[in-house]
Amino acid sequence: MIKKITKIINNPDQWIITKKGDFVRIKDSEISVDKKLETIRQKLSSSGRFKGKTPEQISKERYDKVWEEVNFDPEKLHDWLYEKKNKNKVEIIKKTELSHHENLEATEAMANFVKKGTKEKWRLRLLGKHTEVLLNEESGQVFYSLPGSIGWIVYKQGLGISAPKIVKPKEKHTATLIFLHGTYGAVNNFHEIEKNFPNTKFIYPNSPTLQYDMWHGSQPAPGGQCKGWINITGDTYEIMETDVLPSNPPRKNFEEADRAIHLDYPQLMRAVSYMDEIIKREIAAGIPSEKIFIAGYSQGGLLTLATALTSQHKLGGFISLCGLLPRWDKLLVKTQDKNKDTPCLIINNTKDVWIPFWTGKKSYDLLKERSYNVEFKTSSGLGHAWKNEDIKQFLVEILQKQETAQSSSGTSTSFTKITQQNLTVQDQTNQTWWAQQSTGVKVTIISGVILGIGLIGGIAWWMSNKKKVKN
Repeated sequence: MIKKITKIINNPDQWIITKKGDFVRIKDSEISVDKKLETIRQKLSSSGRFKGKTPEQISKERYDKVWEEVNFDPEKLHDWLYEKKNKNKVEIIKKTELSHHENLEATEAMANFVKKGTKEKWRLRLLGKHTEVLLNEESGQVFYSLPGSIGWIVYKQGLGISAPKIVKPKEKHTATLIFLHGTYGAVNNFHEIEKNFPNTKFIYPNSPTLQYDMWHGSQPAPGGQCKGWINITGDTYEIMETDVLPSNPPRKNFEEADRAIHLDYPQLMRAVSYMDEIIKREIAAGIPSEKIFIAGYSQGGLLTLATALTSQHKLGGFISLCGLLPRWDKLLVKTQDKNKDTPCLIINNTKDVWIPFWTGKKSYDLLKERSYNVEFKTSSGLGHAWKNEDIKQFLVEILQKQETAQSSSGTSTSFTKITQQNLTVQDQTNQTWWAQQSTGVKVTIISGVILGIGLIGGIAWWMSNKKKVKN
């Protein structure tokens, strides 16, 4: 009989350490893969472009069905594992079944597995006040950390998804903008927006590193491991080769594109959950939810629109740059409608070879016909990019409306100063030198001028008296 400890050590990626200290595995028989995904994979395999599933994908598929059943809640996943109705779906090795030595070996095996992984795949998350878990962003598994074991090892090794980059506001913090990068971690020139909003804190979260299966023509694009929010499987060249030319009307429609490309829904919802954590932290820090804005580029644009439909917080605004509405077949069925009136800007361009114009336009149409407050903009001839002026103008209008509403209710904040001095559509480089200086700098300059005049006057008076004495 094979020792139970051997099963754990030989396949550490299949097991979860629960809060009770037991080891639990969801059985292979429960692997459930979307039929559409299988069809796309078979098509890619026949052309030699799909080389088979990676170990991470196999491990992930084992948990996806359960994740969706518990609505992507780690706490509910723990409960699901122990429910009597699921006893035939899981294998449990209780802590009491292992000797102290074997339990330690199993825990170390789990820790060694974690250490082998790319660090961006792992993230610590606090559940409640005292329960902490280690979340594998790629496979979806949750490892409940135990004192002196895997939790300590994670801290020791410094593992965990990279912390968001934070750009602090130059003046009093009154708003927060969360920007979601694209594939590879791309943010393009979004940092140029920061200087126009001195009262705004900018947060740039980092995605996990995941398996990426999108092809463009005969080459993976990018293929393999890369930073991203959601895995995309399919051949984009099939859809986009002639559909992006402005003089050529689209040959395909949105529904056909959706059938040709598969977007990983469980992965998307885990990213949405991560976004919710960041939003809650900002609210806890004292920023009203209506002063929190979400913007995203490419894959980040997909996550932005998914957040707009699922967030339980009333937010300030959304900006999707070169993105589209992902898994609309699922998201439009379970929308929260908290942000139905929240301004949402969707930007897609005619020469974009990655996210074609018509997919963004269709996303806009789907939301508009459901009475969402959406606006669509495009730049003829522009590719997978955007114009900063469109973003600045969108944010200015929202902040001005908020300021007007606050003024009429007697709860005005410092947004007036921001709007007048810093939220102009023109860059500050187009203003006069004096207009660019902060109040503190201006006071210092004025004080220096007054002091200089006084000093000169004092010297002149002293020289005049000295001459009188000589005479």
